[in-house]
Amino acid sequence: MRNSVKRVACAALAALLLACAWGCGPKEPADPGKDVDMSALLDTLIAADPTLPELTIVTSHGGGTLAETDFTYLSDLDYQLVDEYFYVCAKTGSAEEIAVVKLKDAGNAAALMDSLHKHVEQRQGTFREYDPSQVPLTEQAVIVREGRYVALIVCQKNGLVQNAFRDSFQDK
Repeated sequence: MRNSVKRVACAALAALLLACAWGCGPKEPADPGKDVDMSALLDTLIAADPTLPELTIVTSHGGGTLAETDFTYLSDLDYQLVDEYFYVCAKTGSAEEIAVVKLKDAGNAAALMDSLHKHVEQRQGTFREYDPSQVPLTEQAVIVREGRYVALIVCQKNGLVQNAFRDSFQDK
């Protein structure tokens, strides 16, 4: 009887170790999806809404602490997770803004999207206080994802900009 208990215990332990090694071992990296040129994407998205006002453009090109500091206005996501980004907003201080963040790993997209939702909520609070006429535009904000790219779109023609974003990832 003792030998059968030992055998069952050893078999159970081996199965447990095998399951742990299979489930806990190194994972294949997630498919990053299609890569797009961020500069071309910026131009495409801006062109998609002809009603956009004059814009201020911030990009991560050039890198360094300025790019990281500028990113903190948009998101509280750890900047080490970001591959590159661009952010455009109305020079006049109105609600229009478009941002695309290319993450190093698509697995961080949900965290970035949550952070962008917080950003929109903060902007809504600011506009409720200082310019309530801008609140409806922020309430129509769109946050979408394609692979490791996440976009924030706040503008009059957000549907056209969203379509342009999605179309940029389609094989043509």
